[in-house]
Amino acid sequence: MRQTLLIAHLTVKCWLKQPLPLFAMMFFPLLLLGITYVGMKPLLDDKQWVEPFEVAIVDEDNTFETKLLMKQYEESEELQAVLSFQKTDAKTASERLAANEIAGMVIVPEGFTNGIQRGTNIPVTVIGNPERAFQAELLKQVMTSNANLISSAQSGANTAFHYLRKLGLSSEEFETYRTTIITDFTLHALNRNNIYETEVLSVFGGMTPIEFYSISGVLILLLIGGLFGMSLTSRSEQRALRERLSLQGIRPSVFFFGNILSVFVLLVIQSALLTGLFYMATKLWSVEATSILLAYCLAVSSLFALCQELFVQNGSKWGAGILLVIGITASSGSVVPLSYLPQMWRSVSVLNIMHHTHQGLIEHLFSGSGSVLPVVLLLSFSCVLWILGLLLIMIKKRLLWSGQLPLHV
Repeated sequence: MRQTLLIAHLTVKCWLKQPLPLFAMMFFPLLLLGITYVGMKPLLDDKQWVEPFEVAIVDEDNTFETKLLMKQYEESEELQAVLSFQKTDAKTASERLAANEIAGMVIVPEGFTNGIQRGTNIPVTVIGNPERAFQAELLKQVMTSNANLISSAQSGANTAFHYLRKLGLSSEEFETYRTTIITDFTLHALNRNNIYETEVLSVFGGMTPIEFYSISGVLILLLIGGLFGMSLTSRSEQRALRERLSLQGIRPSVFFFGNILSVFVLLVIQSALLTGLFYMATKLWSVEATSILLAYCLAVSSLFALCQELFVQNGSKWGAGILLVIGITASSGSVVPLSYLPQMWRSVSVLNIMHHTHQGLIEHLFSGSGSVLPVVLLLSFSCVLWILGLLLIMIKKRLLWSGQLPLHV
């Protein structure tokens, strides 16, 4: 234990002799958070993920019913948040579409209202702008939804006609009722000023997205910090120190645990900065959450210490480390909730240190139903990584083809 502490102390002293990489590692998370916040600020402030775009609408039918529909489109709060209909003629709409001034155009053909009354399918023409593919597809989906609603209204009107015929009304009375019913059913289906009935189902378990992704951000940045810590412990100065001390009988396992301890210290400092920012954003933290985060830092430092022992070349270490960061983050459920992922990914998350940390922090901070299980699991992962590291060191010493000379002389 004393030798491990000594190696960790000497490692940190080597870092301080060239502090630029150390400061880069320490302040990289803050820089990344700042860039992310600046880029996401308009979305967070306005809660607007799609910039509203213009669509030209051409009413060639020009009846009372189509005018009501146009007015409904113009007054709908749901549609105004995404697009705005600009009523114009076909020539102007075509010119604006060709000039890439609008995302698409909608043409209501002549006889559209009469077709609804007689049950004849007269389709509305929707033309999208190929240079605005996403907006054009969104317009198509909106109009398809409206067409389905009108078809439902027509089915309801046909049912009403069936019972009206049984009342024995005169043709004049029937025609009057028919026109009224068609208009009422159509407008009721589109529900004036409220085209869509919206119910929001959250996958965040009662948390806000900011709270959910604040925890994710802390864990991902600490994982990236572990990657940078591995690069610091594999610099040429560190290798020279290891070679000199190995000649004096220091065992490889001491260097392994020394790397874990030194990176762990750096991650603890980073986690203090990040949790401070998290507390400023959410006003939440606890002693239990601190223990989970410390166990996570230990698991991350152990993981990258094993990665460092597994590969010799720095390029290989970086490549494997980047793949680890991507794989752990993608399968943890901290970026995309596990309810959105295939069942296979949910099974893989059982072996994911970030997943257990994320769930543990959520339970302690937001659900109030936390336990010591996340800490036990993370410490167990660390122990398994230590055993794998020691086995790897033993195998490397016994394999001549590994290119590693005996450390004892």
